[in-house]
This record gives sequence, C-alpha cells and structure tokens, in this order.
Amino acid sequence: MKIKKIHSWKTSAKEAIRIQNRLSKKIKRSKVSGPVKVIGGCDASFSKDEDKVLAAVVILSFPALEVLEVVTAIRKANFPYVPGLLTFREGPALLDCFKKIKIKPRVLFFDGQGIAHPRHMGIATHMGILLDLPTIGCAKSKLFGTYKEPAPKRGSFSIIKGKDNEILGAALRTKDDVRPVFVSLGHKMNLEDAIKLTLKVARKYRIPEPLRQAHQSANRI
Repeated sequence: MKIKKIHSWKTSAKEAIRIQNRLSKKIKRSKVSGPVKVIGGCDASFSKDEDKVLAAVVILSFPALEVLEVVTAIRKANFPYVPGLLTFREGPALLDCFKKIKIKPRVLFFDGQGIAHPRHMGIATHMGILLDLPTIGCAKSKLFGTYKEPAPKRGSFSIIKGKDNEILGAALRTKDDVRPVFVSLGHKMNLEDAIKLTLKVARKYRIPEPLRQAHQSANRI
C-alpha cells in the first residue's frame, strides 16, 4: 500500500504535538463514496517489558466479515507512553503491517480515537491521513469531550461534544445494557457513516469484529 511520508517518527513529545497540530489541517470530513466491500481492523499491543510494539491488521470482507488477510509486525517501541501521542508509539509498527498488505481495504477501524482528541489527532485520524483512506476510531473509553449516557438498547447513541459544542463523535451502544464504545470519525469519514458501519460490524460482541480480530492477532504474536 502507498503510504505518505509526511513527518519523521524520531521526534520529541514537544515536536510530536506540533506535528499533530499541523496535520489537523489536513483532516477531511466526508461521506464514504462508493460500495464498501473490504474493511480492516488495526490494533497493537506490547511485549511484557513494553519494549516492543506488536501490531496487527486484519482485512475482512464486508458485509460477510470473512477474514481475507492477516498481517502482523514487531517493532521496538522508540517513543515513550504519553497520553494523546499514541500514534507515535504504535504507528510505525502498524505502517510495517500496511507495507505488507496485499488486499487494500475500503474503510479502516482503529482501536483508539479519531478526532475525539485534544488536537483532533487520534490514531485513526493520524493514520488515515498517512494512508489516505477513510478511517473510524472506536475506543473502549473516552479521551476527550463530553457526552450523556445513551439509552440502554443496541443502536442508541449520544453525541460527544468538544469545545464550542463541536461534534466529535458518539457514545454508541453496540449491545443491550452493555457499556458503549466511543466512535469518532478519523479521516475521509462522517459521523453518520461511522456509526452505521460500526453497528454493522459489531454483531455478537461489544467490540466491532474487525477490531476484535486484530486484537486477537496482536496478542498471538
């Protein structure tokens, strides 16, 4: 896959924030055009000593959700854990996966935030810009913004709002009476499509199937 080289990964936390602020001007919010037949899930975990990043990208057919391709990568963690700068820790290993992928996805899900981030630059947004693909952030917890608890039924959601009531995403109930997931558009995506696609791929479990598969693959490395 073609990957845009926009910045270096060898950077300080201070410079990483400047990079995020610069990249935030490149975010595109748009409806997904054309049919979606192939999707992907992206996740990363760490070795026991947290010295290595274990990344996985799983490509699935849509809507059948049959696994078409699984790619993994291991890379030394060269950036420290800093809240809000997750991409600088996990991103290089995930890009190693994308360099090996044979089947290009139409939409990508990331385990993390999209624009629901202090600088609008969660991992889904950052990677979406580098890959030039529509992306969705789907996190287990909220990082930024405010929301009201959605109704208990599957499909219920409430809007996550940022400064000046900017719409950042949604707290989405993917199963009855189960904690919501936090969905935000990443890049080349709008919130309506992000919610619809998340519900279509979250069937048996709270976590959408592409991310569940990617998480399992990363943990098996």
